[in-house]
Amino acid sequence: MARKIALALQGGGTHAAFAWGVVDRLLDQVAAGKIEICGVSGASSGALGATALAYGLREGAELPGPAAARGKRMAQAAQAKTEHLWSSIARAAFWGGNPLVATIGLTLGWNIDDSPAARWADMASSGPAPTESGIGTYLTNVLRDVFPHLPAFLAAPMDGVPVLLVAATDIQECRRQVFVDGAVSPAVLKAGMAVPGMNAAAEGEMARYWDGGYMGNPPLTPLLQRVVALGCDDLVVVGGTPLHRPSIPRTPRQVQDRVAEIAFSAALVHEVNAIETLNHLVDSGRIDARSGVKRVNLHRVHADDELARLGIYSKDAPAWDFLVHLRDMGHAAFDEAWPAMEKALGVGSSWDTSALCDHILARGTLAPVP
Repeated sequence: MARKIALALQGGGTHAAFAWGVVDRLLDQVAAGKIEICGVSGASSGALGATALAYGLREGAELPGPAAARGKRMAQAAQAKTEHLWSSIARAAFWGGNPLVATIGLTLGWNIDDSPAARWADMASSGPAPTESGIGTYLTNVLRDVFPHLPAFLAAPMDGVPVLLVAATDIQECRRQVFVDGAVSPAVLKAGMAVPGMNAAAEGEMARYWDGGYMGNPPLTPLLQRVVALGCDDLVVVGGTPLHRPSIPRTPRQVQDRVAEIAFSAALVHEVNAIETLNHLVDSGRIDARSGVKRVNLHRVHADDELARLGIYSKDAPAWDFLVHLRDMGHAAFDEAWPAMEKALGVGSSWDTSALCDHILARGTLAPVP
């Protein structure tokens, strides 16, 4: 019997293509009948991957064929849709003349932080009218090409297709806004990637929204509220934003980007801390089983050290060879994490969230609660 999981994809500009590799491998498990994805959430560029996954699975579910092979058709369609997303972004960036794309193709190790193109980007982003060079520059045409029937296509629930949640930050109310299924539109995806001073601001009624990562990178609790009732006990978080960086940011762009990373990581860790606290109360019997509160097993696939070595400016360089490198990095990270994760599904967490929260939130400095 397939294990039901929920999936949460972090953002990180072009580095979100790391999740492409992880999802690609997870969909192999879906095709094999080992897992079923009940829900997926995403923030910032992670929302693009989450939308591609949900959209592709739905396309596959509508294909004709024997019922026994439905999961395989869905998985293959989602894999094709995710590749279509990233290849479209790479093509748009290439023809758009992004100087970082040309630079990263000539650089060993993919780190272009010290390149002339990076210095140009830093100066351009510090002017009165910042010049955008990241994924957001090309989204309008890419979204029209990759998701031609969004949002109507996701509006009607379909058996076996995961619920989709995309986060944005309401800057007037200082709150997280979550868009679900048919509420996810191209305008929502663009607004949910708008980092002030780095990406173009949303327009019209979406102008009140900034990048969803500020309030949830990615949103976990709203996703769990949707899937726990479906018998899903496991949540897999796919990293895209390094918690640790080996060097101190110096340039204005590096400082601004690291400030965003810290804010995004704080949102994640505080939400993980809350889930871990509930798990502890459930495990200790302090929460009555009749309350409906269930333990949620937490898992994480990441490559923090490798992503940190790529620097800041490569986030805005969606060259195809670089995207394939990130995909392959995701493959390798999944292959390393999957054996322990597979054994833990439905049983416990394979992610040591206690160590994470103790370190990030300085919990070790507090007296333990008896």
